[in-house]
Amino acid sequence: MKDVVLVFGGLGHPKSSVVALYHDLLHALSTQYALVAIDPAASDLAAHSQFDFPYVARYSSLEQYLTHYSKRLDTTNKNVARIAAALILTPVGSHLSIIKHLSASVNVDQLLFVVEKPSFALSEVDEGFSQVIPELKHRGARFYFIDTALVSPSVQALFTPDPFAQDLSVHDNLSDQMLSLDQLGMPEKIVAIASDNPTESIEVLKSYRFANRVELLNARQLLCPLKSGGAGFGFDMGIHAIAGLVRYLQLAGMSDADINFDFVRAESLEYSKLVRSQGAETHLYATGTITWLPLQPVDKQYLKSQPHSVQCCRLSLEAGKAGDIWDRRLELHFRDTVIAIGFGTLVHPPYLWRKDKNGTKLRTFDVRGAGYKMHFNDILFALGVDCSPILTCEDSETLMSKSMNLLSGLFVSLGDTQIEKERNIFKTKQHVYQHIDEVCSSASRHQPSFLTAKQITIRDALTLMLNDLALKAVMT
Repeated sequence: MKDVVLVFGGLGHPKSSVVALYHDLLHALSTQYALVAIDPAASDLAAHSQFDFPYVARYSSLEQYLTHYSKRLDTTNKNVARIAAALILTPVGSHLSIIKHLSASVNVDQLLFVVEKPSFALSEVDEGFSQVIPELKHRGARFYFIDTALVSPSVQALFTPDPFAQDLSVHDNLSDQMLSLDQLGMPEKIVAIASDNPTESIEVLKSYRFANRVELLNARQLLCPLKSGGAGFGFDMGIHAIAGLVRYLQLAGMSDADINFDFVRAESLEYSKLVRSQGAETHLYATGTITWLPLQPVDKQYLKSQPHSVQCCRLSLEAGKAGDIWDRRLELHFRDTVIAIGFGTLVHPPYLWRKDKNGTKLRTFDVRGAGYKMHFNDILFALGVDCSPILTCEDSETLMSKSMNLLSGLFVSLGDTQIEKERNIFKTKQHVYQHIDEVCSSASRHQPSFLTAKQITIRDALTLMLNDLALKAVMT
């Protein structure tokens, strides 16, 4: 008898459900495990044919499955199939309740919980990571947390001796002239971005434009805080940007770096066809400072007087939908050099891009489907398959715990209730990053240095590069 893998959210819309990105993993698991889908759509016969996943059974709820499970316990002298893993691919507002319900009903010793991003609802981040998970790990449960920014090959390649060794586009044969990452030191500023479904795009990406995705976005209820975890698009996308930042800091040897946000602006797009509940934002902007301990003791006064010393750098964050770009990336702005780390999207491969006084270099990575495949070896390894993982379960928990707590802190600053958050969300007809300085100046509030003119030039150059990558992807 095969052990069971439960797939919560295993049936969904082919054009919008995240389970579609787990296609290869589910087929790999089906050779050793009995896959069981748990999804309200199980009662809809049409939903059964939307994917070709090899489910042995489908249940509309966990209660229905547990009823079947308990009957098997009562009618057989042998143990029923062990639950080896639970893939939680449902809306984030249900993640913690599913974990608690399942763990209260079955033996969780060695059971692997795979949790899709964002890990938990904003109001449940502390309970999830500080209480529930430690308790269940004490009972033998294991956890692996998903966010493709954590496993992007571009982030890992940056810390190899020659990150551009297999570049696809080289100008002026610069390999011997460029400084290494160690020589560059720490950037003066990091820009973390996770934005998709732009309002405008090149023609080949027309189907992904915001106006053409509104119906699917409404169906996903990402702007219904009760379903979406307490916020909106900025929350859903922001975790990519912050997780990528936290992973970068880990690989750079600065896991203990202190990240403090000093300005947050949430916006909601005024769009007639968009279904939005109170307190849900469609775009999020923030600025802050990353500070890390120097090798030698340095007093606080020195840190204050040297904002761009080796001890700290500025940070800008942008996350959401319906903006002007489509990308998930970190921009590392050094004095004379910029390095962009692209995590990958549904149409753009992960990439490393570098610009300095000598020209530009680009390296892309052959990873599609927004990078989900990069997680699969980790999950298979955790289930005993002989393969090479990128992250251990412990690594994924550490990284996502820090990331989710940082993101949660951003939204706490907007208010404790949805009514308070709604009052602090700026209504706009267009998400444009330059608006931040204009609004803050007119309101006599703290004015952040979100993007300088030089950084905007880099943004424009990256947009042109991304358009070229998208065109190449369509042609191949």
